[in-house]
Amino acid sequence: MIITLRQLEYFAMVADQGTVTAAAQQLYLSQSAVSNAIADLERLLDVKLFVRHARGLSLTREGRAVLSQAQFLLRDAADLERNAAILGDDLSGTLSVGCYSTIAPLLLPRVVADFATKHPGVDVQFAEGSRSELLEDLTLGRYDVLVLYDYRFKDDLSEIGQSTPLGSIPPYALLPPEHRLTGCGPVALADLAADPLILFGLEPADQYFLSLFELEGLTPNVRYRTGNYEVLRGLVARGVGYSLLTQRTRQTTSYEGLAYSAAELEGNYEPLGVIAVTPSRHRLTRRVDAFVNSATAVFAEAPTYDQE
Repeated sequence: MIITLRQLEYFAMVADQGTVTAAAQQLYLSQSAVSNAIADLERLLDVKLFVRHARGLSLTREGRAVLSQAQFLLRDAADLERNAAILGDDLSGTLSVGCYSTIAPLLLPRVVADFATKHPGVDVQFAEGSRSELLEDLTLGRYDVLVLYDYRFKDDLSEIGQSTPLGSIPPYALLPPEHRLTGCGPVALADLAADPLILFGLEPADQYFLSLFELEGLTPNVRYRTGNYEVLRGLVARGVGYSLLTQRTRQTTSYEGLAYSAAELEGNYEPLGVIAVTPSRHRLTRRVDAFVNSATAVFAEAPTYDQE
């Protein structure tokens, strides 16, 4: 059995585009050439890779597993080609990073800049998304490493990959400037529970923040939900309600230029861990190791911003 990288490339493109027609256009090939390559690959592997339907093609369970392996093989092949003439110790190649949306502004600019300085031969590619989106793409081989929050009530990571701690971030409260507790120091959730809560709703962050109330035997008054933390800050600054977040910034105003305030939470709440997740069945590359080291340093150096 001889499987070619070209077959894997065509297969990955069809999986990405959803139709043979669109894949052929991206590859500048005829539809028959792509269709024949997929048919040959299915015959060689003795599995059905796609389910055909009116709107195009969907991966079968076996197809998803093959795609994960194919993505890593194609990436390794590209790295081999790029590095063939490089025999020294310099890092090179592509590093594909997926980052949870709210961690990205805190982490990615500093790590990408660090890589550009220390490892100019590494092409860092990154994307942000929700936890479920990122984990699905990791299983499909689209990322080398993910950066996620370590939600203790989620136990699915051990089946997907290896987790490496990078740091931790404690939760805190965002208050409107005219809120009765603004400027009073640490605030208790019991004193906030009856007020309108603007819940950060990007899954599974909402479960995490609601769990803080459950620990205290409280039921919050959820007024709005949003998965965009800038919208959340804007609503708080407008006095619509208070909120809870973990990410800390120097920013003290919303996009509209309206002020809001931050306050520590009274009580012993465990900081939310931040982890790097790598596929368990693939070896770690030196690029991933360098990324993990750089990200750990970013969290070690990141200050906790005290906002008045």
